[in-house]
Amino acid sequence: SGCKKDTSDNVSKTVKVSFPEITLTGNSFVIVAAGATYTDAGAKLKDDISGDITDIQPTSNPVNTAQPGIYVVSFVASNANGFEASATRVVAVSKAFGTADRQGTYRRSATGINCFITKLADGVYEVKNPGGAGVSPNTIVYMAETAPNVFVCPPQPTDFGTMSVVNINFTATGVTWNVLNPGFGTGTRTFIKQ
Repeated sequence: SGCKKDTSDNVSKTVKVSFPEITLTGNSFVIVAAGATYTDAGAKLKDDISGDITDIQPTSNPVNTAQPGIYVVSFVASNANGFEASATRVVAVSKAFGTADRQGTYRRSATGINCFITKLADGVYEVKNPGGAGVSPNTIVYMAETAPNVFVCPPQPTDFGTMSVVNINFTATGVTWNVLNPGFGTGTRTFIKQ
């Protein structure tokens, strides 16, 4: 009788769970003027298994420079073992509407804790501590004016997970909005400009 050769094609193997590293080329936050051309700078993927470093392009790039707003460009890539990593770049499309400058310190009525709004360009703002709470005082989101006195702050990555701010309403004395993030309540937050 003879022996039949055994094949190991369908035998599983154990691999170390590890993830590649994605490093953005350029800044993680970019401002571009409405109507200008936007070309993403891309990123570099370092495969922790093979050691290879390759240039990669976004897997999702929704930037529309015809429409002012905040856009999140995403990168997703895998290492030689198939484990994925991701990275994001926030792109603000800026347009001047001639409306009031919203920069300043705003104190939340319910907590007495400050939120800081910094103007980065016409109609583009950085909002530090949008929750007006003590749990995430260094959390930053970006907000854009998309039409006169119409503001958007869509879901974006933060140090406290994905966060957005909706129902943004500036008044002569302050601002109200709702924060969308699992770590925060959904109630309206009222801030008084200091």
